[in-house]
Amino acid sequence: MDWMQLTLKTSKQQADFVSEVLMGLGSVSVTFSDTNDDAIFEPKVGETPLWQNVTITALFDVGIEQDYVKDTLEQICDTNEVNFALLKDRVWEDECKKDFHAMQFGKRLWICPSWEDSARLPSDAVVIDMDPGLAFGTGTHQTTDLCLQYLDENPPIGQSVIDYGSGTGILAIATVKLGANQAVCVDNDPQAVIATLSNIKNNQLEPQISALHTDNERQLEKVDLLIANILAKPLVDLCVHFSTLVKSGGQLVLSGILHDQVERVLSAYGEYFSELSVMQKDDWCRVNGTRK
Repeated sequence: MDWMQLTLKTSKQQADFVSEVLMGLGSVSVTFSDTNDDAIFEPKVGETPLWQNVTITALFDVGIEQDYVKDTLEQICDTNEVNFALLKDRVWEDECKKDFHAMQFGKRLWICPSWEDSARLPSDAVVIDMDPGLAFGTGTHQTTDLCLQYLDENPPIGQSVIDYGSGTGILAIATVKLGANQAVCVDNDPQAVIATLSNIKNNQLEPQISALHTDNERQLEKVDLLIANILAKPLVDLCVHFSTLVKSGGQLVLSGILHDQVERVLSAYGEYFSELSVMQKDDWCRVNGTRK
């Protein structure tokens, strides 16, 4: 089915009102996006902040009276650059496949979606079979990339692992593929736990990797390696907890930290971990160290 797609630009203050007007005019969906690439990091719990300048995209049936919709918006809303374009029907699953291909991390580690042939990868490739999905973490974000690079450079052969804030379980899967004996994935999002279990099964690693919700993490035992790819504030809040989960001499890998937050993380973890080092990619940083 084809659609008529409307795009317009408005202010943060007008966005909700414009959205309501669009729905009243017959829009079947309304989407907000950032007009000027102004990133919003770590909103407070319960908040859904918007950018100062918002681009709104709305879908209408192809028979919509475009002039009427445009005139109405211009009369009652603070908007500009109202445009219509025909959106041709597509197989949206195939559109996703065009943008997601096998990706390499370090020398050997690869993430390969189901629609690509892993046999074409190098003979020494360590392959994680994973499709993009609802839970966060398919390797494309800098924070996940930094963790995968660490694992490729420091394969956890024979080690026990906790992947805390596991998302899709990608990091835990990588550790076992690189030689870890066992791994436990922990997340506070039920959707992430479901996604992790599915990915563990797809990679045939059920005997070695388990997944649990944070409500059940009292089952956790001390491990040789703990990886946490979340955000700076929860990382700081979890510092003491993490210190109880890593064996003496064990390794800690933290990611999801913006450059200007690094000192806060180092200050918190310096009491329990030594040899703390920082690796940066774009605005994001990874901190790793050794349990005292």
